[in-house]
Amino acid sequence: MLIEVKVPQLSESVAEATLVSWHKKEGEAVARDENLIDIETDKVVLELPAPDAGVIVKIIKGNG
Repeated sequence: MLIEVKVPQLSESVAEATLVSWHKKEGEAVARDENLIDIETDKVVLELPAPDAGVIVKIIKGNG
């Protein structure tokens, strides 16, 4: 089963966020709650964990 990973809704004071880095590449395994990407706002860098264990099938949005 495929799981689409989306950036969660950020606070109302955050106008935009940038995907800084992926910690996994396509084809690599990932564990549940393992840090998947880093997202940077004007205030902080957030770590987004994997919602479940699996394999990265396709990365649609690259860094930046």
